[in-house]
Amino acid sequence: MSKTTGRGKQERYERAIFTLPPDLLAETRRFAGAFHDGNNSGFVAAAIRSYIEHLKKARHTSRLRESYLAASAQGRKVADSWDAASAEAWSRLEKKRP
Repeated sequence: MSKTTGRGKQERYERAIFTLPPDLLAETRRFAGAFHDGNNSGFVAAAIRSYIEHLKKARHTSRLRESYLAASAQGRKVADSWDAASAEAWSRLEKKRP
């Protein structure tokens, strides 16, 4: 099935059959009525797109956290090496004080 959007673009649609719990189906119909002029399919498609986008962002955020953690560990190693050098420098300066 094809449908022309408001922008003149042809979109292809395929029929899918889902089984939902009655309470979820009722809520879907209620929200579709409020936000998609009663178009259940349009509402479900928008909900699925939104959830997929949420999952992609969550995966991206997780990867960023892992990357930041790895960079943090490397930065900590550098800082620790500087701490040792700094402690040695202060120690030498203290010894030379009159």
